Amino acid sequence: MRVRGAEVALATGTTKLDDTGAVWVFNTGSAGLVTVRNAADNADVGSIRVGAGAGIILTLGAGEGLRGASTIKGTPIVAVGF
Repeated sequence: MRVRGAEVALATGTTKLDDTGAVWVFNTGSAGLVTVRNAADNADVGSIRVGAGAGIILTLGAGEGLRGASTIKGTPIVAVGF
C-alpha cells in the first residue's frame, strides 16, 4: 500500500474521496457505517460497517466516493494485488 494523499474525515451529507481508486478507511470512534456513492452522487452503491478502532481497504470505481461519520477517516492509497 502506498499513500497518495492526506487523511480526510468523512461526512454523512457530503461525498468525499471520489477522485481515487482505493482508500484506507479507519474508524476512530465506535462502530460506524461507510456508504459508497455512485459517480453521479445521486444513489448509494453499497455500505460496509467498520468496527471501532478497525480499518479496511476499499477499492472504488471511477467517480465513486464515500460518506460516513466524521470519526471515520479515509486516506487515498495505491492498492495492488486485489
